[in-house]
Amino acid sequence: MTTPVASGTLYASVADLRNVLSGTDSGTGTAAQLTDDQLTLALYSSSNRVSVFTGNVYDSSVPEAVPPPILHDLTLDLAVFWAWKTYLKGKAMPPDHPAFIAYANANAILEDVRDGKITLGVGVAPGVGDEVGTVINRIPPVFTGHDSNTRIDPMTGVLEADSPFWTPRTGGLFDGGAIYQG
Repeated sequence: MTTPVASGTLYASVADLRNVLSGTDSGTGTAAQLTDDQLTLALYSSSNRVSVFTGNVYDSSVPEAVPPPILHDLTLDLAVFWAWKTYLKGKAMPPDHPAFIAYANANAILEDVRDGKITLGVGVAPGVGDEVGTVINRIPPVFTGHDSNTRIDPMTGVLEADSPFWTPRTGGLFDGGAIYQG
């Protein structure tokens, strides 16, 4: 067989594809027995389809063109199907074949990407400290310190208990009154 004439960007390697195809029996009786050229053609077919559905060629030429990791997985799922198609030499593949199921799932994901239902880039989850707090339940400005039985100690800035203005003071600056710690 000659070297594949297909061109483009591959999102997975022949070694990865052969490893996926091998299963647990070292590839005996599976599409892993195909030549490197045949597997490369399956990868080109898959990678080109991924590029068409995403609308981009991720060739790593610039930071924005580094392929998202999911492209590797989708390419392998498609390439496994194309490799099995070659391996079966025109024989029918049952709809419950694992390669066909993976192919159908990958196509569904790629159609959702094309339709804008799924984005390929996964963002970093925001941390708890990234958000700015917002006061939700403020005391209305119609109330004063006289209404709440509290006052701010002018020396420390701490909110402390106080008495209503019509009764003798129970707390204060120098009399050791209770201090609100809340």
